[in-house]
Amino acid sequence: MSETIDHEMEEYFESMPFLELIGIEKAIVEDGVAEFHVPYDKDITNHTVVHGGVMATLVDAAVAGAIHSDAEATLDEMEPLTIDMDVNYHGPVTDGDLVARAELVDRGGTIAVGEAEVHNDGDLVATGKATYFQKWN
Repeated sequence: MSETIDHEMEEYFESMPFLELIGIEKAIVEDGVAEFHVPYDKDITNHTVVHGGVMATLVDAAVAGAIHSDAEATLDEMEPLTIDMDVNYHGPVTDGDLVARAELVDRGGTIAVGEAEVHNDGDLVATGKATYFQKWN
């Protein structure tokens, strides 16, 4: 990924305080692949386990990152907007960090699709597939 796109992803994260609120951190964003992390924090739980919405947001953000990383465009030129998402939960998370790895599956002129897996200490805890409208400006 070019330095311009990487800089754009940094600005994207800075422009979305919700991602910071739940603690999402970018690890890898390049060539149709993205890996994002969420450190465990009691504030993202619903009493005893990490809230499912945190994992869904992690899937959404990682897939959007994967889609954008392969677009050869800045965020000013193309913004991926979620139009459909399906998340399946495979187990509870009571401690340890979350790691989502997403890949671009298919891209057309206006629609792109990606898939993600979320792991917790090596265990698969969620999978997701998301479809995005590619808003070209």
